Amino acid sequence: MSTATREAGQTRLGLIGSGYQGRYLSEAAATTGAYEFVACADPNAEAAGTAVRTCGYRTPYPDYADMLSQEPLDAVIVATTHVQLQPAALAAVEAGKHVFVEKPMALTAADGRKLVAAARQAGVRLMVGYTLRFMPARRLMKRLLDEGAIGEVRQIIAGQCLGNLGGWLDDPARGGGPLLYVGTHVLDQVLWVAGQPAERVWAEINWKSEGGVEAEAMWTIRFPSGALAQVCTGQTMGGRYGWLDILGTAGRLRTEWESHCVWIESQVVDAYRHFTQIEVPVDAYIPGPVAGACASLASHRYIRAWGAELAEFAAAIREGRDTLVTGEDAVRVLEVTDAVFESGSTGEAVAVERQP
Repeated sequence: MSTATREAGQTRLGLIGSGYQGRYLSEAAATTGAYEFVACADPNAEAAGTAVRTCGYRTPYPDYADMLSQEPLDAVIVATTHVQLQPAALAAVEAGKHVFVEKPMALTAADGRKLVAAARQAGVRLMVGYTLRFMPARRLMKRLLDEGAIGEVRQIIAGQCLGNLGGWLDDPARGGGPLLYVGTHVLDQVLWVAGQPAERVWAEINWKSEGGVEAEAMWTIRFPSGALAQVCTGQTMGGRYGWLDILGTAGRLRTEWESHCVWIESQVVDAYRHFTQIEVPVDAYIPGPVAGACASLASHRYIRAWGAELAEFAAAIREGRDTLVTGEDAVRVLEVTDAVFESGSTGEAVAVERQP
């Protein structure tokens, strides 16, 4: 895609972290037609060069500080290793840029709060990449919940599990481990459908090795309403599996990570009196790509969902409003991960530390 001419209303975009996820998100952004691809930054010159060639960024930088100070950017995507997310996003916010930062945004709730406060002070939009909220089946599930199809939510059973992690995802110093990698996705989903912050956590963790990341983790959450959730994540499964079961006073709902289906049984909606599988059409929930988009739509199953969240990011910037997934949402997830790690280490139930 040529970026020599900026189309009217396009957001001038920079990228921090030009590896695979940064390039996937850039391709997804291209499907929206909402962005002009200006510059990318990565200390790995090969990764930055690939982003220039495949995504259409004009100028590569080895240091994102130079990019932020020298380029006329409106917004930045931050897609680095977990430990680098908050410092890079904070630098972009302090430079006056709107920021889309990959989850989990930070390693701790305290660092997440610093980023949120900085964005509020700078008057810029801050969005966090909890993509599952934009997947068609999850969007239908949430609509059914909001319409009262299963009554009051009382119990949630959910998980996000995969096989053995390697590379930096196996390094605790770099924010590795399944809890921060995929566990935060399922935690965001649990908090989203519960509609309230967590109150207390009790966790069990099996560690991969002494001083290493977790192999498996399972925890119970108690909410102020008395509702309960049981959540697990891990890297010992022979495959990938994610699920979300929601039990209410008038029925139940289920979705799965790799599925475009919703399963429902309802005592209040006649069409769903019996357990029913609904095939959710992608096109009904996610707009198609713009003509000529520089994106390999067949290369990754999530690219249209990423495109939907980046379309939302651009719309929030244009309209001067909060995004549908805010920094505050990500902080609430991190408040629970903090409690899970503490409870898993001490063997005690932990009150979730919440701040306004």
